[in-house]
Amino acid sequence: MRHTKILLVIILLIATANLAKAQFDGIYSQYMHMKPYYNPATIGEQEMMRVLLAQRLQWIGIKNAPKTTFFSANTPFKIKKTHHAAGVQFVNDLFGIYANQQINLQYAYQFKFEYGTLSLGTNIGMLSITCNGDSVKIAESEYHTAAANDPAIPLGKQNGIGFDMGLGIYFFNPTWYAGISVMHLPGSKIRIGDKSSFKVYQTMTITGGYNIRIPDTEYQIKPSALLYSDFVSWQAYISLMLDYKEKFWGGISYSIQNALSFHFGAEIINGLNIGYCYDLPTSMMIRATHGSHEIYLSYDFSIIKNNTNKKHKSIRIL
Repeated sequence: MRHTKILLVIILLIATANLAKAQFDGIYSQYMHMKPYYNPATIGEQEMMRVLLAQRLQWIGIKNAPKTTFFSANTPFKIKKTHHAAGVQFVNDLFGIYANQQINLQYAYQFKFEYGTLSLGTNIGMLSITCNGDSVKIAESEYHTAAANDPAIPLGKQNGIGFDMGLGIYFFNPTWYAGISVMHLPGSKIRIGDKSSFKVYQTMTITGGYNIRIPDTEYQIKPSALLYSDFVSWQAYISLMLDYKEKFWGGISYSIQNALSFHFGAEIINGLNIGYCYDLPTSMMIRATHGSHEIYLSYDFSIIKNNTNKKHKSIRIL
């Protein structure tokens, strides 16, 4: 009963988040491999320490197009008979004249049941926004001279910081998973210079996936989906992956009205994985860009010694 009350309180907090007006975060097409980016409750799912580094280059061929770097490290741990997970993540997002940096500490409390694990998570940290006003060049005309300044664009390189927080719920077992999170709960208004500000609105992400083992083979089919919303607009991804021995995988994703993505990945050595994705635009953007590229590296390893006082070998657990 106590666990049910806790779950209802978290759901209520998420459901009553204020409506937002603008998208702040970049979106990774390989969302199924970068769950902590969207939901702090997903940390510790692999039951080993995981370190992940990802890079996304969006809209190749367009000047000042978005570039997003994501780093995450997290590990599960126990306190007596209770299950927990903790981690840290860093995001560096460049888009136009803006640079967005986020650093968060993440924590999750896990309830272990016979049929799976329910995780409640939060992240707390800081975000920083930098505007490089000097990179904006406005052509001279009868309405604008070189000596005039646009009051909406800060002079030089200006920076502002704000508090950040997110909440998430996540359930998983070897067969399926599902989660929901709301990020940027404080809705910070960050001052950039004396005349400009940047409002960071809440975002919601819903994810889910299923693992279907093909009988008498070592193949698995893994459909999944992601819905991302700023409470005004939304983006949806639908993916279908084929996995062999949990060592090689590939598949396709479709971002509605946005792009068709092609995925490839492999376990290089025990515990070390690499994944690559190419996004082919399906909108009018295809006329202006060569698509988007995305790559990640992750490493799973144990930091606990066994009874013989030797370190466990690294293994990969999904």
